[in-house]
Amino acid sequence: MNKPVKYIGLESRVRYEVLESAFFDYLVNGRLDKEKCLSHIMQYTKGENRAGKILKHISVMFAKNEGLIIKISKHLDAVAFSQISHTERKALVFCLFCNSFPITYDVLIGFGQAFKVQSWASKAVIINKMSSFYGSNRAMHIAVGELLSFLIECGFIQRVKVGIYALGPKLGISTKVVSELIIYTEIKLSASKSMTVDELSSKPWFSYYDLSNVSPLSFNILLSKKDSAVGSGYLTI
Repeated sequence: MNKPVKYIGLESRVRYEVLESAFFDYLVNGRLDKEKCLSHIMQYTKGENRAGKILKHISVMFAKNEGLIIKISKHLDAVAFSQISHTERKALVFCLFCNSFPITYDVLIGFGQAFKVQSWASKAVIINKMSSFYGSNRAMHIAVGELLSFLIECGFIQRVKVGIYALGPKLGISTKVVSELIIYTEIKLSASKSMTVDELSSKPWFSYYDLSNVSPLSFNILLSKKDSAVGSGYLTI
């Protein structure tokens, strides 16, 4: 019996700049201004059909993360969001996107696993990895192609040459709620109930972030920290 193919739901590239602007407006108004967002999308996209698909992706991100965003906004309002570093804004918005479209997380993990053994990874390797989760179909190929540009824009990977990619500089994180969201995303999308604090330095997901300026001892917004018999304790959502 064939195992069920995971849902993809991603048809068009969403630019980070549009996502960040939409998230800021959401924090200000408590809702997505679809008309303003569509106008922003149209600055980069020709064709109403494609623009409509991108707007749908953005709408899905806010709908699926409504409860999470409410928790985040209690500790990071629109003004505070605009004042944190560019890398932290990227990390926050990117994690919300991953929680809406898990193939984004899976692609990044695929790269992370490859980068642990060599300094570069090919698109072909990622396609092969995604085929095992999503099936070797047109929808998966389209999604991976669109996500590669998105991951480059966010700085997670760099294109060395056509079809070959290297790890980008780590995103420095020092804001508590952002660091918690990064860990929350790993626990949720890896289908784990918890993770040990020691795993912050070993899992592929964390190879993209520098969390050295935050302390898991103070986590209490999106995560709970519990003691363990060995190691430095573990984190749960």
